Amino acid sequence: MRKIFLFLALLGFLLDSGTSFSQTQGVLSKKWYGNWSVGVGGGPTIFYGDLNPYRIAPGISTFNEIKYAGTFSLIRQLSHVFALRGQALYGELYSVRKNYSNGAPMNQYFTGNILEYNLNTTINFSNLLFRYKPKRIFFIYGTVGIGMSNWITKKTDLVTGQPIGGSGMSKNWTTEWVVPAGLGAYFNIYDKVNLGLEWTLRGVKSDNLDATVGGFPYDLYSHISLSLVFNINRRNPVELDAVNATMPPVVFPKPQAPAVEKPVNTPTPATIDSGSATKPLNGQPIKLSPEQMQLTPGTAKTDTPSVQSDPQTTASQKPYMLPGLNADIFYRIQIFSSASGQKSANSIQAYFKLSQAVTKEFSEGYYRYYIGEFENEAEAKQFVASIRAKPNLKGAFVVKYINGTRELTHPN
Repeated sequence: MRKIFLFLALLGFLLDSGTSFSQTQGVLSKKWYGNWSVGVGGGPTIFYGDLNPYRIAPGISTFNEIKYAGTFSLIRQLSHVFALRGQALYGELYSVRKNYSNGAPMNQYFTGNILEYNLNTTINFSNLLFRYKPKRIFFIYGTVGIGMSNWITKKTDLVTGQPIGGSGMSKNWTTEWVVPAGLGAYFNIYDKVNLGLEWTLRGVKSDNLDATVGGFPYDLYSHISLSLVFNINRRNPVELDAVNATMPPVVFPKPQAPAVEKPVNTPTPATIDSGSATKPLNGQPIKLSPEQMQLTPGTAKTDTPSVQSDPQTTASQKPYMLPGLNADIFYRIQIFSSASGQKSANSIQAYFKLSQAVTKEFSEGYYRYYIGEFENEAEAKQFVASIRAKPNLKGAFVVKYINGTRELTHPN
């Protein structure tokens, strides 16, 4: 009982202390309750211990030593490399041995039921060694963890069929620490579903799992599991079949300093004496009509009106923003993203039945669609909370921009 309490305490501590970074693929949530997945799987189990003379492969010619087990997993993605996984396994074990190592007849076999729960971490080698790529769909990973193994086993004489030993009873299972470690691969077959294949070797801190104490200091069993994983809180919406218009990505130009006009030196017009019909100007005589002679003395008529500067100067609109804002830091609401980009902003607006205009932008390998712009983050959060009431917009979230550039979701 004490071992079970220690394991549960360790599980609670790790789940509470985990911090998410910026689900295997897609945009990761920064919320504690984000990035969760559930998985189910199953496959063969093979025992390695004193009653298994086959050190690598099980004997299947006379006695089939392959049994089966099923798994249930709850996964929290911490980053695109690391995930924390709680797992439960239930199944059977079987092994037989006909002779001792000196050749004398042994003729014993055991059967058992095993219940295991463990906490392990998965390490995505594809993203670790080759960096994260949003469009990658096949991954190789490793796993290692710690947990508790509980079993009931019975040893039987192969010739007489009489029980000759056992470990654990129906109301009092034997419990010991177990350390699972292994390798796996999964294929992202849909935005929310992964298909995986995993092999693990599980070492038990006991030599009595097969009810036989002998040469193996620790008993082991392996498990091969074919699994399906469903991503619960995936941030990336799936591709929409109902919208089909295409539109090239919108590229926002970088902000540029306004051009400064240089003053132009113009010659001062010569004054004209109203009492004279002609007056030398730059060495050339000027002829004036009688109407022009009615000008105020000392001035010449001109067709160019005088221009006065506006005493109230307003800041220019920044090219990367929609009209109405002038902040260096502002916020938008992302409502949808697509890897292909075969959806126009107008078609997304129509599909979600939005009154606001939709903006389309390409970044980090995805085409992203936004509505609204806010100078204040609190106002943006208040707005996104209101639109999440719509069934198709539950995944909408706030995105921050600095000087026209979206804050990186997956920083290096």
